[in-house]
Amino acid sequence: MATKNKIKAKSKPKVKAATKTKIKTKLGGFGTKIRKKSPIQIEERRKIFDLGRISKKQVLLVGLFFILFFAGQLVLVKKYYYYELTKDLPPEKALAEIKKQKLENRIRKILAGTPMEEMASYISEKGEKTASFLVGIGKKESNWGKRHPVLDGQDCFNYWGYRGQSERIGSGGHTCFDSPRQAVNVVANRINEIIKQNDVQSAKDMIVWKCGFSCDGHSDESVRKWISDVDYYAKKVIN
Repeated sequence: MATKNKIKAKSKPKVKAATKTKIKTKLGGFGTKIRKKSPIQIEERRKIFDLGRISKKQVLLVGLFFILFFAGQLVLVKKYYYYELTKDLPPEKALAEIKKQKLENRIRKILAGTPMEEMASYISEKGEKTASFLVGIGKKESNWGKRHPVLDGQDCFNYWGYRGQSERIGSGGHTCFDSPRQAVNVVANRINEIIKQNDVQSAKDMIVWKCGFSCDGHSDESVRKWISDVDYYAKKVIN
């Protein structure tokens, strides 16, 4: 312990004043040299950033260049994203099938639990407008097949009150069809004819289905109700 006490703590080495000055010079020298530019350097830099030396024509040309450059980049970006969005899309026929399937799903949901539900696939093949009237008129004339003409106790698949030339005539003088598909095809063809002839936009233009050539034998109220009900259910298909 006595020996240890005799050991004196080592003192920090003294740095001479001259050395300190050199260190300060080295630390601050770089910054000092940068700030103190020569007149020639200052002039050269001023020339580089002095836009006043560029003519107006040159400014316009430079501006036009950048506009065209960025416009070109924008077009490329749009093309890239369009490609990314469409590269995996199915071909045209498949897209048409997807559209038909969506229409069928809407129709099937509307007709769920009714005899007319089994016709949903056939109805969806006829296009949105014709399909909407098949559904709307079907609701008004037979409550979607819950009321329907029969022949020999068998369903005639006529849910639209259709009367046309046929060897098979069911109750009420209504046409009897051999199958749901035939029924939809025949009735849809007649609806299409009326749509083209009358430029049908609503059930009001389709009133010939209820009245024939004249509505004189029908009350105004029944005519208004037919139009209102058919429109209501037809719009469910479109919307």
